[in-house]
Amino acid sequence: MQNEGIREQKRRETLQRIRDEAALLVQEHGYDNVTVDDICRAASISRRTFFNYVDSKDEAILGSFPFAFSDAALAAIQQTPSDNVLELVIRSVEVAPGRFDGPAAQCRRGLLENNPGLMHAEAARKRGFLTEVGRAVYAHFERFPQDRKHPGSIEDETHFTMVLFHGAVSRYLWHPPDDGDPVAHLLANAHELSNYAKDMTW
Repeated sequence: MQNEGIREQKRRETLQRIRDEAALLVQEHGYDNVTVDDICRAASISRRTFFNYVDSKDEAILGSFPFAFSDAALAAIQQTPSDNVLELVIRSVEVAPGRFDGPAAQCRRGLLENNPGLMHAEAARKRGFLTEVGRAVYAHFERFPQDRKHPGSIEDETHFTMVLFHGAVSRYLWHPPDDGDPVAHLLANAHELSNYAKDMTW
């Protein structure tokens, strides 16, 4: 049992070293000028060890993507009636165990602001995640037309729902909270965004 604890501590330390060195290299040289080999050298690990801990250079720099939808969660979105589909989507999201393992919020914002390539990498990670849930939302509105709030097309309403969801996720990733339930933070973000939009005058 004690050995397992030591191994887990070493694993956490190695992962943190990878993240720290990756962030430092990008700050110094820029995202496009840093390679996996550069990170491995700085962290004193092999490429094999690197890929045992993270899937890519982007993940080493940004942290693992904390949200996902299982097939069961996507099916629940499609098949569960709801008068607030955005809330249904957020409550169906699955959160990676443990605290968000990306860089500290201030460091993360600086990295993204100063490295357009990294911003594109972050957007690409979200794109696939959003595409699959967007299909589930579209199927939901087809199945439960009474849940719709917008008089336009299903495509339009799906897009509006996903824009708000994307905004809630982006706000979370832009400034990851130090504690609390990530789903509760997403719900609060979505609530604030929708209220902000309602209060606009045109």
